[in-house]
Amino acid sequence: MRRSTLALVLLPALLVLSSLPALPQKLRAPPQSGQQTPVSNKQQDEFYVCPMHPEVMSDKPGKCPRCAMTLERTRRPEEAEYEVRLQTTPKIVKPGEKFRLTFFISHPKTGAPVKDFNIVHDMPFHLFVVSEDLNYFAHIHPEQQRDGRFAIETMLPRPGSYLIYCDVFPVGGMPQVAHLSLITAGFHGDLYASQAELEPDQSLSKTIAGVRFDLTLNPAEPVGGKPATLKYHLTDDQTGEPVRDLQPYLGAWGHTLILSEDARDYIHSHPTEMLPGDLDRTRMKGGPDVSFDAFLPRPGRYRVWSQFQRQGQLITVVFTIGAKRL
Repeated sequence: MRRSTLALVLLPALLVLSSLPALPQKLRAPPQSGQQTPVSNKQQDEFYVCPMHPEVMSDKPGKCPRCAMTLERTRRPEEAEYEVRLQTTPKIVKPGEKFRLTFFISHPKTGAPVKDFNIVHDMPFHLFVVSEDLNYFAHIHPEQQRDGRFAIETMLPRPGSYLIYCDVFPVGGMPQVAHLSLITAGFHGDLYASQAELEPDQSLSKTIAGVRFDLTLNPAEPVGGKPATLKYHLTDDQTGEPVRDLQPYLGAWGHTLILSEDARDYIHSHPTEMLPGDLDRTRMKGGPDVSFDAFLPRPGRYRVWSQFQRQGQLITVVFTIGAKRL
C-alpha cells in the first residue's frame, strides 16, 4: 500500500488504495459455447451488494450468506482506483486546534467528481485517523456536501505524523481504501523513528468505562495468512454481571479496525452476528458476547481497536496481538 504525505504546506495527495477484491467469478466467466446470447441493458444493470458486507456481491437479488440481509441493487462495478484529493483548512495543522478535513473523490477515467456512494454500516464514508506510532485512534464520519465532497472538523492531540484511511464504496466501483498521511506543525522527528514498535499484550483482559473486556482468540495463536476470530465477553465491572445492554453502533453490535505494525495491512471487521434490518434499533439490546472475523495477512504484530456502545457512550478498547508463521 503506497502512501501520500500532507506536510506543513499542503501537497497534492493522490489516491492510495489497498488491494481490492476481485469481481465475483460469475461476472468474469466467458460464454460456455461459441454462440453468444444477447444480453439486455436491464440484465447488464442487474447487480446487488450486501449493505453490511460490501465484499458480498451478486448479479441476482437475494440474501447475504453472511448476515442474511437483503442484497441492495447498485450499479455494476468496475475495477479501478478512484482518486482522492485531501485539503486541510487551515493548511498548517496545529495540534490541539480544530481544523477541517475536506476530501475530493473523482472518477479514475473521467476525472469527474463522484457524488454517489453506497451506504455501508449506516455511512457512506468511514474515516480512521491513527498516529504513526499507533497510539492515537479516531473513527469519524465526514459529511457529504452538495458538490459531492466530504468534510469534517477534528483535532489532533500532539505534534506528529498521522495516518488517514478513507473507507468508501463508490456506486459503480469497488469497496476501497485510500491511505494518506498528515504531518502537523511542531513535528521535529523523522518518520522512520515515529513508526510503531508493538509488543503483544500478555493479558487479553482490560477494563474501560466500567466494562471488563475479555478477549479470546481462535486459534489461540493466530497464523499469518489464515483466518482468525476475535471473541469478546463483556462484564459490568461493578456488578460482575454479563453486559446485556449494548446498543447498536452504526448498524452492528460493534466495530473493529486492525492495523499491522508497519500500517501496511488494514482490516475493517464487523461482528459475525448482524442486527435484523427490519426491527427498531432503539429498542434492541446486545451482549455479552461479540465476535469478529479477521484475516491477518502476514506474520507479525497487529493493533486492534474494537468499539462498542453502551448507555449512549462509545467505548474503544485496544489490544495488541501477534500472528505467527505457519
